[in-house]
Amino acid sequence: MFASNETEVAIVDVTNKSNPVTISTIDYNNVSYTHQGWLTENQRYFLLGDETDEIDFGNNSRTIIFDFEDLDNPQFHFEYFWLTPATDHNGYIKGDKFYLANNAAGLRVLDISDIANENVVLDGFFDSYPTNDAAGFNGSWNVYPYFESGHIVISDRAEGFLLVKPSEVLSLAENDKNTFSIYPNPVENYLTINSSNEKIETVQIVDLAGKIVFNQSFKESSVEAISTTFLDSGLYMVVLNNAQRFKIIKE
Repeated sequence: MFASNETEVAIVDVTNKSNPVTISTIDYNNVSYTHQGWLTENQRYFLLGDETDEIDFGNNSRTIIFDFEDLDNPQFHFEYFWLTPATDHNGYIKGDKFYLANNAAGLRVLDISDIANENVVLDGFFDSYPTNDAAGFNGSWNVYPYFESGHIVISDRAEGFLLVKPSEVLSLAENDKNTFSIYPNPVENYLTINSSNEKIETVQIVDLAGKIVFNQSFKESSVEAISTTFLDSGLYMVVLNNAQRFKIIKE
């Protein structure tokens, strides 16, 4: 049993149900309320959420990742800070994705395919509580990502039951990246687009709902700097010349 016990994680041998035996325990920095965690499918890494550290310490949403290869000697691996200060709640893993009920920030999805190298990236989100992304207990309380259809249930304190599915914009192949380079990513104020052998003709920025939030044409241009100050934090798709697509994160 892997127990999130308010102040620490306990690993317990429950072979004999009438006599559980603690194998080991582990804590971490800035413990507030050790709430819930989930094992990767290979059972090596444990992704933990501390429910009230955002409120008590003022940090952004945080996922603490442990290495449980040796159950007698569990190790802190690294921690990942999300883009908003929303309070994290329950999180689950399916394949190489971590699905987090992130209260006011809604459903957040993390690509954990390179977790061994301490490299995880935001894969997508659905903001079920668009009022704000503040710490507290509004919004997504739980998610369920295990349907064969790919649909994901969001249980939201304010909005009720929502059923969502990854949109095509998240799965489009990002091809021909040798033609264009886009930086920085994540971006804060300005996104630079550089073309090595093809002129920049059109630039579109599309949000996760498929809405075009930026659309501009250019003539004989090889480099463009696009202001992104008008964008909210989150994941977007940049479409160049109506053909090539790049995912960007706006901080």
